[in-house]
Amino acid sequence: MNSEEIQKLYKFEQFYWWHVGRRKILSSLLRRFLKNNENQILEIGCGTGGNLEVLSRWGKVTGLDISEEALNFCRKRGFNNLILSTAERINVSDKTFDLVVAMDVLEHIENDKKAIKETWRILKPGGYFLATVPAYQFLWSEHDEVLHHHRRYLFSSFLNKMQDAGFDIIKMSYIISFVFPIVLVYRTARKIFPTKDKKNIAYITLPKFINNFFVLALQFEAFLLRFLNFPFGVSIICIAQKSSPQDYARH
Repeated sequence: MNSEEIQKLYKFEQFYWWHVGRRKILSSLLRRFLKNNENQILEIGCGTGGNLEVLSRWGKVTGLDISEEALNFCRKRGFNNLILSTAERINVSDKTFDLVVAMDVLEHIENDKKAIKETWRILKPGGYFLATVPAYQFLWSEHDEVLHHHRRYLFSSFLNKMQDAGFDIIKMSYIISFVFPIVLVYRTARKIFPTKDKKNIAYITLPKFINNFFVLALQFEAFLLRFLNFPFGVSIICIAQKSSPQDYARH
């Protein structure tokens, strides 16, 4: 991610429906699974720190990113517990964190299996890994290319990668479901009628009322996700757990 994209991310994280809506989903699910606010939390691919404030409600947060410039924006938000690192080799001890979060990060990593296994290593027994990834290869578009994605995920392939790393799956669902038809039509149209100007593909400027409508749609999804799973969506969310010592003893 270049300097211009990082600055745009810092700005758009404040109001853009994608970021605001995902934070609502994140917050809703954490309320369900975390029992206190005394957790050691790591966000992999924290970017400019838009999620760190939400995560800090449940404990001490650490942000990890490969960009020093992005981490400087985290510092502007008041977060200083930061790690400059890749996700495949994190310089922290085994069994350090109660929660690791990776929101739309794994698709950027060539060896995502190694990153998932590294997450398992740094989690305490009983700790949670919450990850989101883009769904459906047929949604692949210039958007993915501009963002330097290596892949989009099938539900089954993402499930297998998490289980192969040793995780127990607690909850797994598609998300960004209510606006899925709109995204599908838009991505299909862009394939048929591609544009040469790719500077603004990552963020599509929307009228304020449409942006707010999408935020409300994701807020409703966040509420429903506490009780059910969605059968389709633009992304997949997975909450997985590292088995506790008691679980090891039963195996």
